[in-house]
Amino acid sequence: MGASMRTLEALQEAYAACQRCALGQSRARVVFGHGAVPAPLLLLAERIGGTDEQVGRPFAGPAGELLRRILAAPQVEIPFHDVYITNLVVCRAPADRSPHVAEIRACRERLLQEIAVVSPRLLVVLGRLPLQYFLGVKGGVERQRGWYTWAHAAGSVPAYVTLNPASALYGEPHDIRRKKLLIYEDWQAIAEAYRTLPAEPQEG
Repeated sequence: MGASMRTLEALQEAYAACQRCALGQSRARVVFGHGAVPAPLLLLAERIGGTDEQVGRPFAGPAGELLRRILAAPQVEIPFHDVYITNLVVCRAPADRSPHVAEIRACRERLLQEIAVVSPRLLVVLGRLPLQYFLGVKGGVERQRGWYTWAHAAGSVPAYVTLNPASALYGEPHDIRRKKLLIYEDWQAIAEAYRTLPAEPQEG
């Protein structure tokens, strides 16, 4: 097991009984991120859902199935094993509501530590709350889609803002088709950047 994976396991253990916000009283379990460590590509979404909480990993339900199809689609073709997925908040809120600002802030230190362990070279920001509370950009996701730069203490990482696949699962058929086309268009741009990343040596 590599050093990064051991560090991630230690981080998960440190937050397994987290009581930093009110969600500690209502959750069934903490659902940490899941995927490659280290990973070229980190996906940041908003929150976990009921299936995620039951299974114990993010994007375990229909949105995750759609995400896998997107990654495997022609002109995207990003291997799932190169992806790490996490959320602003790792505890499910009652009635699957969006997390409150206080809950997002309480989980930020964990998120920054998790990103540091995963060491992504590209970020994909999924949805309005990650856009606002992670990148600090206001406005709707459809208007703000595209490339940004996430600056942190050790440098900066390119970040692409796009719709969460979950948003393309419900609604009027024409709206679902439109959102899927936008998502596919975005992921082609992400894939183009992904394929230009230089190879990194495997961690021992």
